[in-house]
Amino acid sequence: MDSRPAEPTPRDARRLPSPATLRMLGACVGIALAVVTAVAGGAPGFLERSLYDLAVSRLLPPVPPSADLVLVEVDDRALATLGERWPLSRATWARAFQALAAQRPAAVAVDVVFDQPGPRDALELGEDLLEALRRSGLMEQPAGAELAANLETRLRARDGDARLAEAISEGHGVVLGAAALTEDVPVMPPLADGALGTPLPLPAQALRLQAREVAGSIAPLRMAARGSGTLNMLVNGDGVIRRYPYAVGVSGQAWPSLALATALHLMPERAEPLRALAALDQGAPLMRLPRPNWLPRLSLADLLHADPRSVGLDLALRGKTVFVGVTATGLHGQSTLPGQVAVPGVEIHAFALDNLRSGRLMRSSGVVALVGVLETAAVLLAFTWRCRRARTSSAVLQWGLGLAVLHTALVAWLASDPGWVIPLVPAWLGLTLISLVDAASRAQEMGRQRGALRRLFIRYPQASVEPSAAPRDAPRARGDAMRQD
Repeated sequence: MDSRPAEPTPRDARRLPSPATLRMLGACVGIALAVVTAVAGGAPGFLERSLYDLAVSRLLPPVPPSADLVLVEVDDRALATLGERWPLSRATWARAFQALAAQRPAAVAVDVVFDQPGPRDALELGEDLLEALRRSGLMEQPAGAELAANLETRLRARDGDARLAEAISEGHGVVLGAAALTEDVPVMPPLADGALGTPLPLPAQALRLQAREVAGSIAPLRMAARGSGTLNMLVNGDGVIRRYPYAVGVSGQAWPSLALATALHLMPERAEPLRALAALDQGAPLMRLPRPNWLPRLSLADLLHADPRSVGLDLALRGKTVFVGVTATGLHGQSTLPGQVAVPGVEIHAFALDNLRSGRLMRSSGVVALVGVLETAAVLLAFTWRCRRARTSSAVLQWGLGLAVLHTALVAWLASDPGWVIPLVPAWLGLTLISLVDAASRAQEMGRQRGALRRLFIRYPQASVEPSAAPRDAPRARGDAMRQD
């Protein structure tokens, strides 16, 4: 019985994919991942979020501090000093806006929505008394007229909404907050007319952030202010904010965020370029991060208790863009920025404004996403071609490492200079798969060659002569030759 291993038949060989096919499959996996990332909204994909966070928080140059932005914060000290809980009374807010108006800032962006009117129980009682005085005829007498005038003055002082509207109108540059009513926003009463003012001339359906309705401050306050902007954020599934929505689509109309509304108020001559920048990346480009503690802070307690003629207060606020918001413990949002702890939303609006006016926006969709897919395909197809021409596994490894380094350098340069974020991981994954497939194919080919050589030696053994045969036959041959002679 023949114990030699059976040779593979042509039919068995056709069942195994060729090495070229396996390499192409590895390249297709990387290209498909890049396509999925582009279709899902652009980089960073779910596999590279941690790499993106590391890059923007540690590797890319941070945004330098701005000299004309100031944060007036409702912090723990302000609440303790005022003896109030959140939300603050309308009288306190009126005092705050009056104190800000006295310092003549360039603009005041408010990270607060005054969506409910202030308490009116005492006001309604006073108005009923005043109406009773009018009907009784006592106002025709001097004592009655004086009593009615005193009552009107006290009612006006107790009307927090009226005082707040008056203080806002004195500021000449107050932008109030609003809220796009999405699934993650608490229940708020929507605006009756659904309008914050004049909508943006942007394609609302193409924006990343969509909402069914919009909520804002009560009508007297909105009419006294210079505009309103939404306060919504785009939070990823891991709780990290990587994009800032400069515009939100609501029922076919586009409304600005607090940062964009403030920028349009500050720079009306640049309205067109600002709207064009805000529309990049479907209205929500990636953010460049600032240095920690980059924004100068002023407690609301210091603003209310300082002398309005204070030189320090004048230097801190005059001509500056002031952001007003709450930073007290447990009252601001718990979303985080890449590589940072929880950051109050008012700070995010502040550096979103700084990124917008300086043009430091990072985008990853549209043309940028197409460039990312083409670059990934070029890297993987080039590596596949080089694998077919390489003679050794070490040459394949050298080419793979070289292309990985070039790909990483290109991605880093695009992100740091023009602000284009293209996928990083799909090309790495494709290069790894192609390298593994190539190594396995070469190992399998070497195994087949060894098996073929082994079978060849078994089928055609070499003829060998016994070493002892030659000395034993040599005397006999010499004797035969002598007899013949």
